[in-house]
Amino acid sequence: MKLISHRGNINGKDLLLENSPSYIETAIYLGYNVEIDVWYDDGVWLGHDAPEYKIPIEFLTSNSSRLWIHCKNFKALSKLLKYDLTIFYHEKEEYTIISNKLIWAHNIKTVDNTCIIPLLSKMDVEAWKPSDVYGVCSDYIELLK
Repeated sequence: MKLISHRGNINGKDLLLENSPSYIETAIYLGYNVEIDVWYDDGVWLGHDAPEYKIPIEFLTSNSSRLWIHCKNFKALSKLLKYDLTIFYHEKEEYTIISNKLIWAHNIKTVDNTCIIPLLSKMDVEAWKPSDVYGVCSDYIELLK
């Protein structure tokens, strides 16, 4: 099962650090994949609710095997399609197709081994009964190690 850090978090949310380049690199160094939020607005930016950290495209391409890129606006989706990256876009859909032909599943009741499921809270992780999924994305991913 693929363990995916949510925005670089591994032991709970850190709103001041999440989605920052160094925080993401630390999670990668510790062996995790990382789901990140990416915007495009006169360049590539990291940030959840808005662009916060401007980064070179090489940050994404050099870490591409470990990144799950949540495109936050149309420009990010359109621009990043040109690269060999794992990208997806969603708002409130139960299921979203990822560019690598897997499924980001917010409806965790109906999943299989093609799905990445978000278990964002500590309570979600502790309550989850392990099932046959491709991966889990969490702010508490260390608990699933």
